[in-house]
Amino acid sequence: MTPTTPSPERLPSLTGLRFVAAFGVYLCHAVFLGLRGRAWMPTELLGPLAVSLFFILSGFVLTRFARPEDTARAFWRRRVVKIYPNHLTALVLFMIYFLVVGMAVRQSGSVLTLVPSVLLVHTWLPNYTLIGSGNIVSWSLACEVFFYLLFPLLLALVRRIPPRRLTAAAVCMAAAVWTVPVVSYALHGALLPGFPWPVPRDQLWFAYFLPLCRLPEFVLGIILATGMRSGDRKRRTGVWASSALLLASLVLGATVLPTVFLFAAVGVVPLTLLIRATAALDLRGARSPLRTPVMVFLGEISYAFYLVHTLALLVVDHITGAAWSGLATGVLGLPVALLMSWLLYTLVEQPCMRRFARRRRPAPGSAPARATADSEEPGKAV
Repeated sequence: MTPTTPSPERLPSLTGLRFVAAFGVYLCHAVFLGLRGRAWMPTELLGPLAVSLFFILSGFVLTRFARPEDTARAFWRRRVVKIYPNHLTALVLFMIYFLVVGMAVRQSGSVLTLVPSVLLVHTWLPNYTLIGSGNIVSWSLACEVFFYLLFPLLLALVRRIPPRRLTAAAVCMAAAVWTVPVVSYALHGALLPGFPWPVPRDQLWFAYFLPLCRLPEFVLGIILATGMRSGDRKRRTGVWASSALLLASLVLGATVLPTVFLFAAVGVVPLTLLIRATAALDLRGARSPLRTPVMVFLGEISYAFYLVHTLALLVVDHITGAAWSGLATGVLGLPVALLMSWLLYTLVEQPCMRRFARRRRPAPGSAPARATADSEEPGKAV
């Protein structure tokens, strides 16, 4: 297929990059389900790495496509419409599955236990009954909701930073990401049974699930986009070099550092460089394998894919049981997850965004309103 034509107003390669990240989460969960908690493998760090990329990319995309005339209220409305319909639909599907297989009580607890998950405030306490209720991957949405609430204020603050000091600000945010696992060592607790990472429960909550501790990654994305908007578009580290640096950082980090540093700290600088390099491909009009129609389409349904992929794996695993290997379950689960995500995107996400996310048409005789950030936003990162 012929790649789409890049435009300074659209960065389709970042949309393709979103699916790469979502697929990394899928591989992480497919491997974990295949192992059934018997062992820990480095592959299971693809999920945390991908989520960190999502957080940085979210700050970058929202900043890149923010409009001067936009209001905080309009921004929050579009974010609610973007996040909640898919989230609630996926949660209902999970509840139906749990009821069908007779796991409702064990997986979701009481109805009251689900309320924080529905509202996406369930990761603010180190309570794993709440964190794991409903759709387990929705914990990252709780972080995003917190980011969105603060975004208008954070954007205004970052825009007040002189351009010459943006690099120093980015370094400070990267240092903050590294500080989180260091501070987490003040917390203790037993290991979570059946969990893939050998990290004490309170330390894991603080460094991985707590929205406040993931905020520096989001702010780093805001700073990165602000720097590129202010004219810093020099060709620096490319996509392949950034990817190689990321791989080297993970290999070295997994060798010499505790697991808690691999959630975000080890990858924060390479991921930031990768996002910058990917955006630069479109800004320069360079060739990009992430800009093909297939990759852009997969990127557009990646939010839905992220929400339903675990359910697809559970359904396939429940049907096949022990008769299939974990690899076979993962392979068959992928088309099921893609079909489910396309249906969710087509039947829920798109109609809701068209109906509620765009500005209303101006009254007769008034000046036409400009398109909103989300109507043009290629990333729509979650």
